[in-house]
Amino acid sequence: MLRQLVFSFFFISIVGFTAQAEAQFSIRYHNKKIYYPDELVELKLTVSNPGSSALTFYLSDDPRRSFGFDLRSLTGEPMSFASDFATAFQAGGVYRVVHLGPGQDLSINVFLNDWIAPLNPGQYRLSGFFYPQMRRTDSVVAISESTLDLTIMPETELRWENKLDLEIRMALIDKNLDPWGVVSETLSNRRELKFNWAILYLDLDSLARISSMIENSEVLEKNLLRGSWNDIPGFEHPTIDYELKSYLVSQNEAEVIIRTLYKPYGEAFSKNLRFYLHRLEGFWQIRRVELLTDIDSDSLFYSNLDPQEVVSELLRAVQRGDWEIALRHLDISDMVMNLPEYKKRWKDMSAAEHRRALEEYRKKLIAGQLEESSSPLKDIDRWKTIHVNYTEVVGSVVIENTTTHNTSEGPMKQATLYTFHLEKTSTPDGRWQIIRYNTRIVRR
Repeated sequence: MLRQLVFSFFFISIVGFTAQAEAQFSIRYHNKKIYYPDELVELKLTVSNPGSSALTFYLSDDPRRSFGFDLRSLTGEPMSFASDFATAFQAGGVYRVVHLGPGQDLSINVFLNDWIAPLNPGQYRLSGFFYPQMRRTDSVVAISESTLDLTIMPETELRWENKLDLEIRMALIDKNLDPWGVVSETLSNRRELKFNWAILYLDLDSLARISSMIENSEVLEKNLLRGSWNDIPGFEHPTIDYELKSYLVSQNEAEVIIRTLYKPYGEAFSKNLRFYLHRLEGFWQIRRVELLTDIDSDSLFYSNLDPQEVVSELLRAVQRGDWEIALRHLDISDMVMNLPEYKKRWKDMSAAEHRRALEEYRKKLIAGQLEESSSPLKDIDRWKTIHVNYTEVVGSVVIENTTTHNTSEGPMKQATLYTFHLEKTSTPDGRWQIIRYNTRIVRR
């Protein structure tokens, strides 16, 4: 009998050790990351088997005997256990043997409140532990792959708004509208004057950034809820009708082009709109709306611009921080190949490396991730056209930009000449594109 018990404990230790060595353990929030002191913090715990052989471990009917947590403040102070946490190990319990095949996982949801005493408002770091043999003094343990940041918010009158925001977000995710459905529903709610519904799918932060007349997203939201939609192209008036013209969707980006019909003053007219959407929070949002002069493509619209108009469109887009539009007019190849990290080795790089370098720079430019000193045309403020010269295929435009600097002696104006060199593209639209530019400070 003693020999059998020794063998049993040895077997359990081997199983536990194997599970600990091969199992992957992770923790994450079930639905959100911000909580209030009296709320239940729901976690999803997952044990995975990434190996090529079966994995066996023991799981108690009381999760506190199989899992543990370490919660600390940002200064490293550990948080106290729940008042009844110790009693969970005094009473007996049952367990089940779990077998996970290769590639399988097991997930359960628990409440952190069963382990940790009520928390004060603040920020914390949370780690998790999994005990394959259940929790004992000599237990082996698997530590969670990552830690979680936990924020406990103080009680405020805005709490109901936070809950409402979360509920709305989850509802929009569950509704799962595609980009065309988002555009259609937004236009319909705008037409029916349901302004609080019409703004649900608008990325107000993105839309506010590209409007020089709007201070921030809060101001834009207030205007929209009051019925003032003049800051978003195509929404100035309710639509009578609209039809889809083209639709392009990738994993997290989409473009929808439509023709809309309006009749605000008894006289009908139409507009062609391009909607740019992205999916950042689990559902599609409209981040920008562009007015087109031709519905078939933007090539005809841009081919109608002469060199001076191309430069003006570029500079206005740069001032708005709208680099997606700016890069329609500006070829960044010359800028990228002359960056310090590429200048000496550009000619030795492959075509694939050139494309990667250009795409990386383009993404950083659009996302605003470049250092201020590296951002092109960063000083554009007030400009006027000085000289325009172009033939059928090449051209140049010179503008004078005036920037005001605050100095110890008061405001100081500095004038800089920008010379933009343009070429007509060989594409079917034959539009003008800026291939490079030079600057020169004007001494006054």
